[in-house]
Amino acid sequence: MRACARWCWGCGGLPLRSGILLILIPPFILALQLMVVGPLLPAAPGEGVGDPQEFAFSVISIEPERNPRPQGSPSLRPGLQEEDAERKEGEQAYEDENEMHSRQTGPRKLDLQAWASDEPSFTAELNRIITFITRPQLSCPIVLSPGETKALQPPADPPRWLLCAEDWLLPAADTPCVAYSFSMDGGDADFLKTVSGLRCEVHSFDPSNSKVSGGHLGNSLVSNHDDRGVVHRHKMWLEWRAPKRRKQKTRGNRGSVSQTLADIMAALGHHTVHFLYADLLSAEWRVFQNWIESETLQSVHHIVATVHLQWAGFEVGGTNEEVLRYWFSVLQGLQASGLQLVHSSAGEGGSVLKQTVEHVHSSYTLSWANTRR
Repeated sequence: MRACARWCWGCGGLPLRSGILLILIPPFILALQLMVVGPLLPAAPGEGVGDPQEFAFSVISIEPERNPRPQGSPSLRPGLQEEDAERKEGEQAYEDENEMHSRQTGPRKLDLQAWASDEPSFTAELNRIITFITRPQLSCPIVLSPGETKALQPPADPPRWLLCAEDWLLPAADTPCVAYSFSMDGGDADFLKTVSGLRCEVHSFDPSNSKVSGGHLGNSLVSNHDDRGVVHRHKMWLEWRAPKRRKQKTRGNRGSVSQTLADIMAALGHHTVHFLYADLLSAEWRVFQNWIESETLQSVHHIVATVHLQWAGFEVGGTNEEVLRYWFSVLQGLQASGLQLVHSSAGEGGSVLKQTVEHVHSSYTLSWANTRR
């Protein structure tokens, strides 16, 4: 019996010491596993609230880093540096755009005029607008009519527009000039002929021109005009807000398809535009407001523009009376900027804001001269 106790444990045939080891080995292995995985930590604040048995494990990865790259070394992915540079350039473009917009707006704001009568009245508001745009304020001794380059006195038949041209037609005059035309209906042909005859540097802007690639002022088509000069044609339009200029990846088509007048002048290197023609198809009211507030009109000498009255215009809203009041405020702003009406010509149609009005036309072509140049 003593021999059995000495050689076995529980008389099962196993040595006593081996039985003790079998009892101790499993707890030891479990403790070793816990040490390898990581210590048990209390649950993080807010986790496992209300269950004290929940725990969170702290897991440590020992996987080696793949493709280690020292900080500041070139990227291993092709094109990554170029994309990052374009991103930074785009961010800088937006910052420049915001700064440019603040410069364009300037300290001047459009002054909203008082009502024409004691209370809003469609008739009263319209009457003062028609009176304002049909009564010339300035008489020029030497004028040019559409398509003419040598007229020295007002023509006998009422023309569609007139240009004060004494500075360019007098015998002693040898002043270079710059002319811009914004038109999509081809109605500027006579204007282009006239300013080309004055040997002006002429730029025509038409977003519908399929012969010119758009988006950049460098993409222009130079064409001869009446054997008197050349016309630089651009596929671009006028904008009244600072456009977003994130550069496109397509080569040869960078920038915006529409820009403000100030941006166009800056891009072409012009400090002054001597003659400007604009038929903006009801976008003129907001464009005029931009010229007033940005003080761009200080750099424009003569303007021929068509105003449209049949509907409110792009981004112009409110009641009919409020729209008419806004239009009159814009006209007053043009006058306050130095423009004086030289000539007025009525167009076709007889509706104003979709209402038929007797003795009133749907559009008027107005000729202005800047008396503050």
